[in-house]
Amino acid sequence: MDLRHGAASLEGTSPTLSELVALCSQLRVDVRSAPLPSGWLGAYDHTAARILLLPGLTPVEQRSVLAHELGHALRMDTGDSAAAERAAERFAALLLIDPAALKAAVAWARDETELAEELGVTVDIVRSYLALRPRPALLRAA
Repeated sequence: MDLRHGAASLEGTSPTLSELVALCSQLRVDVRSAPLPSGWLGAYDHTAARILLLPGLTPVEQRSVLAHELGHALRMDTGDSAAAERAAERFAALLLIDPAALKAAVAWARDETELAEELGVTVDIVRSYLALRPRPALLRAA
């Protein structure tokens, strides 16, 4: 998995945590665990070319947050804005969720939490993906 064909070529590939770290390495972005301000799970520092992840995150949270912060890195975000946060979350959702896996999970999942568990992402990632794509009929009432 690499970035030679651009970020769009990664859509739906659902990379593992190790593959995400390798993608960061390709970008020459260092990934570290570090204390962060209250309420933050991750951060991207463009000046230092570094992604910071809050210690103690679950593997699912690590993967989801790292994909989000990778979105910031690919956009070379230098500041914090609502638009940049939405774009990074959309990137993470499109990267981490395989449409075929989502379709299979929708057949039995009762809500977004079950979808997230099945897909190995956070509920926020599922919600971001569903906001970009037509909501499966099963989840319309959720």
